Amino acid sequence: MIYKHGNTWFDTVNLRVSVGERLFSDGSLIPPVPPAALRAVQAVVTRRCNLACTYCNVRLSGDSAADMSSEIGDRVVSAAAEAPRGRLVMVTGGEPLLLPELSLSILERVDPPKVIFTNAALVTSAIASRLKEIAVSPIVSLDGPEDIHNSRRSGSWNQVSRGLDFLSEAGVQFGLSTVVGSHNWKNISIWMQEMLHRFRPVSMGFNILHWTPGGFDPISAEFYADAMVNVFDTALKHGVFVDQIARRIDPLITAEYRHRDCSALGDKLVFHPDGLKSNCICGRSVEDWSGRIPSALDYCRDCPASGICGGGCAWDAIHLGGSGLPDKRHCIWVRRILDRILLDVQNSFPYGPVSREELKIRYGALVTRGLSTLTSSLGHGE
Repeated sequence: MIYKHGNTWFDTVNLRVSVGERLFSDGSLIPPVPPAALRAVQAVVTRRCNLACTYCNVRLSGDSAADMSSEIGDRVVSAAAEAPRGRLVMVTGGEPLLLPELSLSILERVDPPKVIFTNAALVTSAIASRLKEIAVSPIVSLDGPEDIHNSRRSGSWNQVSRGLDFLSEAGVQFGLSTVVGSHNWKNISIWMQEMLHRFRPVSMGFNILHWTPGGFDPISAEFYADAMVNVFDTALKHGVFVDQIARRIDPLITAEYRHRDCSALGDKLVFHPDGLKSNCICGRSVEDWSGRIPSALDYCRDCPASGICGGGCAWDAIHLGGSGLPDKRHCIWVRRILDRILLDVQNSFPYGPVSREELKIRYGALVTRGLSTLTSSLGHGE
């Protein structure tokens, strides 16, 4: 399918763009779906946390607050060793640094790439030095400047900023992860620049709120889309990697159709604290969600953004979309970001067809690259 935005034509199957003259597809069929392969092993070492963030899907899910034992930690290490080379290992919670010995023991025994998702409030100078020693990339939850962050994250700004400073002093590169909500979406570009200047993260992430059984109060999809357009503009201006943006631009650079945006579609193995294994931190069973990719849904067949979409979060789609439908919040923001990218292409290359090499140069800082774990998609790779 050929999609036109302004003066820019976009081939939604072969993922090519042209300015001023129409591109015609050299194939009308969606490329075959690559088989699922284990690309991520996740250890949920505890469901407890030192904070009580208002929207936390772990806290609100109602599951057991058990801690992982060292024996189950050994199973995580064994699973990571058996997975294909280059797989990602993630240690998460709750707050994994409530169990620092177990979390660091798992991470020191597995090969890179490996990350720990933390609120950083419990990071000390010693922990930061240990993360540096064992080559772990932390992803730290931060929702903006002090007043914004404190409004949703238990007033933890002082502890979190101190933890981030310890990481910086130890020479640990880190990413920041933000939940976009009513507290921070309006001026997101302003405070995003403030956080880039204050903490110098290698990457940032801006997440739509996941569905939870209780306390689910997201902003509208349109507001999230507005926020992500501003994130794109700010990331392009400052040359910072944003995971959600990279997953949209990568297919244009590589001309590879993005079938999966959710690693729970067969690419991830999650170990829960009690040893149970599943495909998603939100669910406690291994389910076949392969039918939720765009190429399998009639609803998505004629969408111009299907080639860069991947379908979004399967858990959210199950609860918010229903049978045969995606989470339509994802549809809205991905279509908006596609239009914004094509407008930028039109403004940047006004005189003719655009090569992938030219796109790579234009968006080089925004696309996945192998220089750091933090400049690749964390658990969402195709």
